[in-house]
Amino acid sequence: MTAEAVSPLDYRPINALPYWDTIGKFVTDAVDATASISGRDKRSLYPATVAFVLWCWQSRGTPLERPRIFRRAIVEEFIHLGMTAYTRGSRATHRATLSLMVEALNPSEAVRLRRAIPRSAPTRPYTRDEVAALHSWATAQGTPRRHRDAIALLALGLGAGLATREILGARVTDLDTRDDQMHVIVWESRPRVVPIRPDWQRPLRRILGDLDPAALIFRPGRTGASPGQITDFLLRSRTELDVRPSRMRTTWLLEHLQVGTPPRELLRISGLKNLAALDKIATFAPKTGHSVTPHTSHKSI
Repeated sequence: MTAEAVSPLDYRPINALPYWDTIGKFVTDAVDATASISGRDKRSLYPATVAFVLWCWQSRGTPLERPRIFRRAIVEEFIHLGMTAYTRGSRATHRATLSLMVEALNPSEAVRLRRAIPRSAPTRPYTRDEVAALHSWATAQGTPRRHRDAIALLALGLGAGLATREILGARVTDLDTRDDQMHVIVWESRPRVVPIRPDWQRPLRRILGDLDPAALIFRPGRTGASPGQITDFLLRSRTELDVRPSRMRTTWLLEHLQVGTPPRELLRISGLKNLAALDKIATFAPKTGHSVTPHTSHKSI
């Protein structure tokens, strides 16, 4: 039986095509029955069903029988073992779809507590030695232009905690250098004014003299912004260091927590929305006897 014969919606599961003669009718019948019972659109059911059934049949050797496959325990096993390469959001979406199918196709299955998908671990900040290594890497770049771009990347990431897209969009005109405290104005989705950490102001000031006021700070001359532009720059540097804006931002946030920046102020200058995000960062603070968790600091802005 072909994919066309069993799929009236013309759904073509690319990864499962070699096995469709075996699993196709079982998948389509399960989708049809679930749609009839639940009212869900058939097309929305196919991606999770195909991936799940193929995994059960191919990896577990489970017979193509509804009571054997559509069980909560098997769904949980698939989510945690069969979807390790998927994002947390995709795993949650597939779980919701498959849970609906279990209820529709195997109603006698007892309701069980579901193990929560682990929250993604916060990005680890750089240590002091790692920051020093990054600075050495930047100053050792082979050309003046690459040296300038590397310093710009570190100054905006470690000095201002900007996210990747914000680094790529920052221009010289976005810098306020009128007094001793430098600020960068962010115009992207989280508009704000961010003070640049003192230890990164001097390196940043040094490279500004070579740039046109309207130029982008990192890799001037670009016509657009995409994360691949940072990746491309790093690939050309051939470094074994882990140079990532996400780690720079986490390092910047942790440094602010450690020096006592009020949490509400840190939310404002970072563009974060809630204190829970800072709670995750605070877990990296060294154990010194006093807490830096946001909920223990009540200074107002």
